Amino acid sequence: MSSSIQGVVLLRCVMIVGYCTVGKNEKHFSLIHNSLREIKDRLEKIDISQASVPAPPELCITTSETEYPFVPETAFQSETSFDSQFVYATVTAEYSVEEVVHNDLNQEIGVSLAALKSLLCGKGKPSPSNKLSFPRAVTKATLSAPKFELPPMDIIIEVLKKASTQIPLVILHSGLRDESLLEELCKKVYFPTKHVSKGETTLMNGLLFYVFGEYGMEEGDPNPLYLNYAKLCEKNFVAGLQDYDCLVTPTLENIQSLLLGAIKAQEDSRPALCWTFVSAGARLCQILGYHREAVISRDSPQVAEAKRQVFWMLYMIDKTLSLNLGHTSNFPSHDIDVMMYSPISDPKIAPWNRVMIAFAGFSRLQGRLYDELYSVRARQEHAEVRARTIHELVTCFYAWHTEFKQISTDGAQCRSDLDIIIGSSDFIFYSVLTIVYGAQTSPAAAIRISSQRYETARLSLECHVHNWTKLSPNDISKCGIYSDWLIDYASFAPFLVVFTHAIAAHSTSDVFLLSQTLKTLESMRSRSETHTTLCQKCRVFLRFAKAFVSSQQPPSGFQNEDDGSLIFSTAGDLGEFTYDGSVDFPASYGVGAGNGDLESMPAFLGSYFGENSMMGGIWNAGYQGS
Repeated sequence: MSSSIQGVVLLRCVMIVGYCTVGKNEKHFSLIHNSLREIKDRLEKIDISQASVPAPPELCITTSETEYPFVPETAFQSETSFDSQFVYATVTAEYSVEEVVHNDLNQEIGVSLAALKSLLCGKGKPSPSNKLSFPRAVTKATLSAPKFELPPMDIIIEVLKKASTQIPLVILHSGLRDESLLEELCKKVYFPTKHVSKGETTLMNGLLFYVFGEYGMEEGDPNPLYLNYAKLCEKNFVAGLQDYDCLVTPTLENIQSLLLGAIKAQEDSRPALCWTFVSAGARLCQILGYHREAVISRDSPQVAEAKRQVFWMLYMIDKTLSLNLGHTSNFPSHDIDVMMYSPISDPKIAPWNRVMIAFAGFSRLQGRLYDELYSVRARQEHAEVRARTIHELVTCFYAWHTEFKQISTDGAQCRSDLDIIIGSSDFIFYSVLTIVYGAQTSPAAAIRISSQRYETARLSLECHVHNWTKLSPNDISKCGIYSDWLIDYASFAPFLVVFTHAIAAHSTSDVFLLSQTLKTLESMRSRSETHTTLCQKCRVFLRFAKAFVSSQQPPSGFQNEDDGSLIFSTAGDLGEFTYDGSVDFPASYGVGAGNGDLESMPAFLGSYFGENSMMGGIWNAGYQGS
C-alpha cells in the first residue's frame, strides 16, 4: 500500500474516532462499520487495478565465481575496429551486387558476401582480443595463497648455470640491462635475508617462465620437466601481475614485471590486456619521475640505465599500440626529456641494444603519425598542413629505415634471430607508410587510393611473402621471432588497400598477391585465436575478390593519368566528377551506378578507405563492433 493511500486511511479513521467520541450510541457504531467496509472495498479495487498493470522489470544483478570480472566486448572499442568497418562494408557490398546479372559466377559473389556477413556480424561471439586475462587462467586459490609454489632449488641452480654460459633470450628480447638480474632475484627469494617484495617475486617468476620455456624446447627436443616448471612459473607470474600491489605500487621491479606482462600479452594476442599493463607501467613511471632526466640522473649509473631501459621499452610498445588501436598514447612526447639508454659494452648484447634503441626511434615517429595525422585535432587541419606533415613524416621514416638496415650484428648472441628482425623490417616499414599515405585527404564525394599508398601496400605484402618463404615452417623458434616482433605489431592496412584496389581496378595481379599472403597466414594460424580469425576473414575477402574480379562487370575506379592514383566515387551515381582537375567518369563505371536507393560498389570500397581512414593492427581484427 502506498504512503498516500495510508495517509487517506489514517485521516478517515481519525475523523471517525473523533466522531464516535461525540456520539455514543449504536447508530454511530453502525456508521463506523459502514465506513470501514467502504474503505476496504476501495483498497481492494486499487490493488486489483495495480495488479493489472505490468510491473517494470526488476534490475537483477548476479555474480559468478569467474576468475576475472566480466568485460563487455565493446569496453575496449577503438576507432579503428576492423569489425565495425567490415560490417558496414559487407552490407554495402550486398547492395552493390543487386544489379549483377545472375549466373554461376555472380552467385559465387553472393555466396562469398553471405559468408563475409556471417563471419563478421552474424555470430556475435566474444573476441579473445578484448579479454583482460591470459589464455591460461589463474585460480582464485592461487591468487590468495600466502606463498607461491616454486621450482626446487636444485633445478634453479641448474638453470642459473646454463644462463651464466649463454644469456637467456628473455634478457635479449626485453632489453633488460642486467644479465645477472635473474640470479640476484633467485638469491633474494630462495635465500631471504630481508623482506622480499611481491614485485621481486613476480619478476623472478616472469623471467623463469621464459627461461624454462626456452630451455624446455632446446634444439627442438622437448624437456617435459622444464616445460612443467615453465607452467608453474607462468601461473605464479600471472597471479603476481593481477595482484593490486603490482599494479599500483611504484617500484622498479613492479614496472619491469608489467613490461614482461605486456610482452606476454603481445605474444598471446591480448591487446586489451597489453594496453592495461602498459598504461599501469606508464603511470608508475610518471609517479617515480622516470620521464625526467633530472630525476634519473640522481641514481647510480647501473640503476639509472635500468630505469631508462624499462621506460623506453614501455614507450615503444605504447606508441605502436596507440597507432594500431587508435588510442591516445600514455607517454606524451612533449613532456619527456629523459635520455635514451646507451648500448651495453658486451659485444654479445650491444647489437640487440642498438636494435631496441632504433625501434624506440621508430615508435617515436609512430607517435607523431598518430598525433599529427589521426588525432581529433589533426583531422581538423587544412589539407595543405596535412600534406606537409605527410611529406615530412615520409622523409623521416625513410631516413630511419636506411639507418636501421645498417645496424651490424657482428658478434651478437643469436645473430640469426637478429638478422631476421633487421632483414624482415621492410614489411613493417612499408606497412606504416601505408598508414601515412592513408591520411591524404580527398573530396567528400570520392575515395582516392594514391599511387604511393597502393605501391607501399603492395611492397609490404610482397616483403612479408618473401620473408615467410625464407623461414622453415618447422623452425618454430624463428617463426615465433618473426611473428612476435613484426606480424603481431604490424598494421593490416596493406592487405585491405590491395584488396580495395583489386576490386576497383579488376586487377588479377592484386588477387594473386592476396592469395600468396593468405597462404603465409594459413601457416601461422595455429599461433593464437586471433591469427585464426584473421585467416578466416582474409579467406572470405579473397574469395569475394576472386569472384568479383573474374566477373564481367566493369571496373569501379578511374585511373588518373596525371598522378597514377585510382579514384572512385562513394555516391550511387558516378556521373561527372572533378578531382585535381577535370576528370570525367563514364556512366558505366561502378556496379549499381544510378541505382537510386541502393549503394554502389564504390560505396563499399569507400567504407574501408574514407578520408583519414586508419586500419589497425593484426590484433584489432578480433574486435567486436558496437
